[in-house]
Amino acid sequence: MAGSVMIMPGLAVRGYAIDTAATLAGAGHPTRLLDPVTWRSVPDRLTDYGERAAADLERDGEDVDLLVGLSVGTQAAAVTAAETRRVRRLLLISPTVDPALRNRRRLLGKFLAGGEPRGPGLGQQIADWSRAGPARIARGFDSAIRLELEDVLPRIKVPTMIVHCEHDSLGSHDYAASLAVGHGADLLLVPGAGHSWPADDAAAFLRLVRELLR
Repeated sequence: MAGSVMIMPGLAVRGYAIDTAATLAGAGHPTRLLDPVTWRSVPDRLTDYGERAAADLERDGEDVDLLVGLSVGTQAAAVTAAETRRVRRLLLISPTVDPALRNRRRLLGKFLAGGEPRGPGLGQQIADWSRAGPARIARGFDSAIRLELEDVLPRIKVPTMIVHCEHDSLGSHDYAASLAVGHGADLLLVPGAGHSWPADDAAAFLRLVRELLR
């Protein structure tokens, strides 16, 4: 059986990752796409969300060959990998939050500016946001600003890859590179991609997963 994959998506959004998860599953990788932080079924703060995922893995006695974090899911995935030995490899795509954006005004401004290639449509995002509500999204947003990924990475003992997407409006190449260099992780640049990669690029993502799990 191919290696198992668990995906932690971005803030209050999940639909944009469904095709990606389905492609992995169709290729033989047992794949779990979690509900995102702030949905009413899960915690609305990233540290709590990551710790709960770790506790669930420990309770179930289940190993994950590759834990994938997308956007703010990178912060939660790092917490999970730091809290359990059930994660064998970590992949952090579009890591957040870049130090230059660690306040509400700057981060919200960058988010609203949007304009990335192949990102999720507004209609899809609104449908997902409705499963969280404004108050929970606000708490998740604030927790993303407070949780500094570089403080969590030193606690992680498994092989880690940081992925920076060329047109990521929420994170700089310098930040991604500093995370990788500072913590012994691999760094991958995805040309032409935006913050929401691998949305609409599931085939390329499958190739990356196969390479990592080979």
